[in-house]
Formats: sequence, C-alpha cells, structure tokens
Amino acid sequence: MDERFQQSIDQYRQILEHAQQLDQLLSKGDPEQLRSYTARLHAMQEEAGLNDRELMADIARNSERCQNHPLFRERMQLLKQIVEMNNLLLPRVRGMMSVTAAELTQLKEGRVALSGYHKKPARTQQSVRGVG
Repeated sequence: MDERFQQSIDQYRQILEHAQQLDQLLSKGDPEQLRSYTARLHAMQEEAGLNDRELMADIARNSERCQNHPLFRERMQLLKQIVEMNNLLLPRVRGMMSVTAAELTQLKEGRVALSGYHKKPARTQQSVRGVG
C-alpha cells in the first residue's frame, strides 16, 4: 500500500508541476502549445486515475489506518493544491474563452457586413449619337 501511496504522490506532483506551466502558456496564446499541454495533462490524469482506483480499494479495506498514514495526508495536501490552482486558473481560462468567442462573433458579423457591399462594374461609355 505504501508503494501505491508513493506512486500517487509522485503522479500528483507531476500534475501540479505541469499545471504550473498553464499560466505562462495562456500568456503566449499559442494554440499548438496549449493542445500539447492539454493532451499531456489528460494522459497524466488518466494514469493517476488508474492508480487511484486501486489505491481507493486499499483505503476502503483499511480506512482508519490509511487516514492516519503520513503518505495519505501528503497526498491529500497535493490534491488540495491542485484544486486551489484550478480555482485560480479556471476564471482566467473562461474569461479568455469569452473574449475569443466575442472576437470570433465580431469577425463573422464583419464578414457578413462586407459581403453586402459589391463593387459595381464600370460602365462602358457608349456614343449617344449612335452609328454614324
């Protein structure tokens, strides 16, 4: 069980370190880097989730002993830090998404407005008198 706790702690430390990069990535606004960041974070969370399922089964069998275990408390502290970081970054991400959505709407409306303007073809001058 100690091994599962330590593995979980290591995984959540890695997730926390990875999550700390998000603020800088948001400042850059590079979509490809954000996609790569998100894919890596998702993979890390999946891996941690698999270990946590087994760990939760161990905890359920030895609830009282586990809750007093120092590694359990360390793991819970890391989880709290991750939740706090999410609570700080989520409003910023949502704000950036709102601004981007508004900009896209303005661009779309501008394109529709511009499509209403057509350049009239130049008239060729014809002689008023006709053929001579």
